[in-house]
Amino acid sequence: MVKIEEYNLPDDLYYTDRNLWVRLESEDTISIGFNGLAAKSIGKIAFIRLLPKGRAILKDKFLGSVESAKWVERLRSPVTGTITEVNGELRRKPKLVTDDPYGTWLVQIKSEDTARLQEELVKLIHGEAIKPFMEEQIAKLFKK
Repeated sequence: MVKIEEYNLPDDLYYTDRNLWVRLESEDTISIGFNGLAAKSIGKIAFIRLLPKGRAILKDKFLGSVESAKWVERLRSPVTGTITEVNGELRRKPKLVTDDPYGTWLVQIKSEDTARLQEELVKLIHGEAIKPFMEEQIAKLFKK
């Protein structure tokens, strides 16, 4: 576990530069959620829109959006694959994202090409490398 100020960042996760986490669920499936910093800075979520189950998605393409009183974030997929699950509970309780950021996933994506999935994961932030990135993000958001 990497700890930066009040933020705990599980080191088994991969992180994007847009404050999403990626968890490898199996050799070909990942889950995506918001990290703790995003959860704190989002504020009260008005709604979450996600592409439907069964939709093919390319890396860096639109996956959905989250709207709060503070901002609208267009979510981009960190990997290529097919959406196999969408967290339907978020339609009724979008607050789960901010209440339990590492226990609440948005979507699960299955890759048809495990070698490609591994290549895409390697390009994400992982382990101790998250520390300087998060320190910079915290400084930007809270003007330290």
